[in-house]
Amino acid sequence: MHSLANKRILVTGASSAIGAQIARDIIDQGGKVLGTYRTTPAKQLEQFSTEDSFESVCWDALNAPDFLELSSPFDGWVHCVGTIHPQPIKYMNEIGNERLFQVNYFSATHMATALVSQNLLKPGASVVFISSVSSHYPYRGGATYAASKAALETFAKALALELSAKKIRVNTLVCGLVNTPIYQASVAAHSPAEVQRMEEKYPLGIGEPTAVSMPCIFLLSDDSRWMTGSQLLLDGGLMLNA
Repeated sequence: MHSLANKRILVTGASSAIGAQIARDIIDQGGKVLGTYRTTPAKQLEQFSTEDSFESVCWDALNAPDFLELSSPFDGWVHCVGTIHPQPIKYMNEIGNERLFQVNYFSATHMATALVSQNLLKPGASVVFISSVSSHYPYRGGATYAASKAALETFAKALALELSAKKIRVNTLVCGLVNTPIYQASVAAHSPAEVQRMEEKYPLGIGEPTAVSMPCIFLLSDDSRWMTGSQLLLDGGLMLNA
């Protein structure tokens, strides 16, 4: 396994299923986590109630990360914040477009600016953004969502270049469908036949949160010290059909 002993990691979006699994695995590898949640602590965070290695803070991704003003530096940052809002191009509206970009893109840029300007990323730190295969494999109704994730991936490369002098690495996990409560809620609106056709596009099946969290642990660890500006595709073979 990849050791994160004594590393302090910021996990923005730790109340999501994937974010909570990443936080769990960081702690299991000896690290400490400061995790954010949006309004009220989600059920996923209950598992950390007795953990000395876990702290949580309320942060709405639409607001400035003021909680950082009292923070000590981090050895890593994982950004799991995101939202999905299906919107066919014919019915696109300014509110929907802005909301998706605010959550999926600008939350990351604002947090990055705050962390860098306040020197809250230690030399040698690792940054991991969670993106979506939609940026490479768009779907009907997902134009703005895909565009916001593509913007995030480009930003990650620019950030990697600017932080390279401090040996701070920035990489992106590009994920396909993962079995989370959001996924389960979305498939509930489709017929079993439609769900089957969608899942059959994945030769290795739909992913589980650990399929994202364990590669994330690798990128946070020193074992990935020669990787930056990379996009690691986690899609169960979906792109083989592209």
